Amino acid sequence: MAFFVTDIMIEISGFSFGVPEFWLLIAFGTSFLVQLFYQVLIITFTLSGKKKSRQENNPSISIIITSRNYEENLRSLIPSLLEQDYPDFEVVVVDDCSSDGSEWYLTELKLQSSKLKTSRILQETDFPNALAITIGIRAATKDWLVFLNPLCSVKGKNWLRSYTKGLQPETEAVIGFVKYTNAVGTMRKFFRYENFDSFLLYGSASYLGLPMPVTDMNIAYKREEFLKRRGFAAVLDTPFSENELYLNKISNRKNTVYLLDPESALYFDGEMDWYDGINYKKKQLLLRRKFSIGQSIFLWINTISRLIFDISMVALLVLSPWRLWVAATWLFKIVDELVWGIVGMKRLKEKNLFPGLVFLRSILPFFNSILILNQFITGSKRKWK
Repeated sequence: MAFFVTDIMIEISGFSFGVPEFWLLIAFGTSFLVQLFYQVLIITFTLSGKKKSRQENNPSISIIITSRNYEENLRSLIPSLLEQDYPDFEVVVVDDCSSDGSEWYLTELKLQSSKLKTSRILQETDFPNALAITIGIRAATKDWLVFLNPLCSVKGKNWLRSYTKGLQPETEAVIGFVKYTNAVGTMRKFFRYENFDSFLLYGSASYLGLPMPVTDMNIAYKREEFLKRRGFAAVLDTPFSENELYLNKISNRKNTVYLLDPESALYFDGEMDWYDGINYKKKQLLLRRKFSIGQSIFLWINTISRLIFDISMVALLVLSPWRLWVAATWLFKIVDELVWGIVGMKRLKEKNLFPGLVFLRSILPFFNSILILNQFITGSKRKWK
């Protein structure tokens, strides 16, 4: 291969390139290969678990819910949990300084069902989220802990039985899917796209030994291991997302399961407006600061390669005579993501995520960059709950 540089052109094996065009092609090709690698990981994750015939395990389960002033939501959620068709479980609700009628409702319901346990916090603390969860864990008596949000709902009486398919003896951390189809508000679609995309991306990272929690809902781990590791002692330097950080700390390639079974999914029924969307993204970016170096590199390479791919593509379409090849490469990438995104949608029984998800994937790196810059400039230290 002959390679030399003239005053204004670079020639390689008879092909001539302008200097800007040459480096743009290098950036475009490299970022395309990197994105292709991520797509292979996502495809592998999307197809995982189909051929595995797991024996029914039925470990004992404690479902833990921390709630503050969500009486109306508890009235909908708790009865559906108590009706689950499962042999050995309990529901533990921690009333965190509620001022509505939650206490009276829970007291009345506890008289009707021996599967319901309740605790009540009367005073605010510096780490309210960690305290409420820890109280729930100490009140629990079962082997596995599954964490829900009072704004969630489950479909049918077999949700818990479906969930426990992932609770095998070798498993220590379980991450379930959360659907936002029942949510309301201007940011509902954004949350749906973001959650679905993050679930596939974070799940695919487990093949590199880098599993990551997507949210604090629909996650599970073993009670005994939590107590043995002294609970949140190792993650209390951050007054938010203690449960996700703990799960992240104990997770590895061999002991972590992502549930691709739609029957084990939760439905989030709360409101999602613009304020919620911005706060969710800020919290997510703050949480990423606590990830390991390997996890951070995995996420940053994905974000940066997407930025480079999109920017170099636009520039080459304007500057390069190779624009048709560039457009064809872009089309191949989009079609590939669409096809396997649809496969992922079918596995999780999600609907109508495209073409909005393609647009989100294009703008999200820019959106995240703006939020990161904003946090750096303002130095925000808000406490998250």
